[in-house]
Amino acid sequence: MKPQETRDSKKERLYLILLAAAIMIFVAQLNINLIINGFKISLAVICLPIFALLLDKFPVFPVTLITAPGILLVRCAVEWLHNGTWLSAFAAYSPEMLFYLCYGGLFALYVRYIKFDSFKVVRLLPLVAIDVISNMTEMLVRVGSEAFDTHVLLRLMTVAVGRTALAAIFLAAFDAYGLFILKNDDRIRYRKLLLLTAQLKSEVIWMNKNTSRIEETMAVSYNLFNQLNQVGDKASAQKALTVAKDIHEIKKEYYLIMNGITAALDIDQQENGMWLKNIFQMIQESVCYVFGDYGKNLEIEVSMEHNFYTDRHYYLMSVLRNLINNAAEAAGEKHAHVLLSEKAVGEEYHICVHDDCGGIDPEYLPTIFMPGFSTKINYETGQVSRGLGLSLVKDIVESELGGRIEVHSENGCTDFVLCIPKKNVEVEVK
Repeated sequence: MKPQETRDSKKERLYLILLAAAIMIFVAQLNINLIINGFKISLAVICLPIFALLLDKFPVFPVTLITAPGILLVRCAVEWLHNGTWLSAFAAYSPEMLFYLCYGGLFALYVRYIKFDSFKVVRLLPLVAIDVISNMTEMLVRVGSEAFDTHVLLRLMTVAVGRTALAAIFLAAFDAYGLFILKNDDRIRYRKLLLLTAQLKSEVIWMNKNTSRIEETMAVSYNLFNQLNQVGDKASAQKALTVAKDIHEIKKEYYLIMNGITAALDIDQQENGMWLKNIFQMIQESVCYVFGDYGKNLEIEVSMEHNFYTDRHYYLMSVLRNLINNAAEAAGEKHAHVLLSEKAVGEEYHICVHDDCGGIDPEYLPTIFMPGFSTKINYETGQVSRGLGLSLVKDIVESELGGRIEVHSENGCTDFVLCIPKKNVEVEVK
């Protein structure tokens, strides 16, 4: 890392620490007295789990080291402005520093050993214990053994549960609106990157399938060379040999490109998986820039019964993107409606893409999954689209997800249903 980059990163980290501490000091001024005078209950500590989830590698304890004395100084300053004295305020509020230092230290240890990068209620439950222990530390300094009285313990437990529940409410709200990626521009870039990666992975699958066809074509060319050579047609034999050599060179370049793409996709292995809800939401929010001009007329609704976590997210995104793209192109300039839904049927998850974009003629239904099939013809140029979309979709569903795809079309509406065994697509959150 360059010296300037190091200085900039240290400066940004310092700004983050100071800003987070300032926010907590401000929030701490909203408080109530509880049990005894000077024992103030505020919502400042719920900022720590919120910051820890929203910000990668958030410096929990450095922020706490500034927050604890900062809160004390502000309380003393307020008392001095009110009464003209600060010594009594210092004596009354200084034990509060123990609470923040204890909470910050315990929480810093917790996030160090427990992955705290996604919202899950069970991960917040230890915060109740951290809150109680921290409050007990402060109360022991203030009142000694009376801190163990039943009524004191019950109140501290109530406060701990309440604060943790409030933190959970805030985090659930952030999660519901997809705010774990803070900046809007970054969110858009992140969605584009995931969708691009999904598209590239599907292309690699198709390229892998085509490698055997390249080998077969090269073998045919060599056989043709041998046959022509045997019958004495040297000129034609030489042409066949040239074709075989050219195919061999193309094959090498093809492998290099395929391996390069594969290596690039495998560089970052930190993305372990995604929730199905987030996959649906990403596709729903990415209509305009994924489906081009057709996206302006495309409305996507989402319905789901089970929000499962999957490490096959790239394959699902690729399949859904292909199916919705077909619907958008079929609709053309007309307003199109797509319903993306999920439900559990026995030991399978059924993910359905329903559209009202005109349907598929019954004569085409038996062949729509064949390579090269396409109804998209440019009658001005005579060009036919490559027709790999549905063939690739079927291959991904069957080969990569171990499922099957069904299609039903009538009355201008089409349903593509992905039937995927739960065990093939659902994994535990790591």
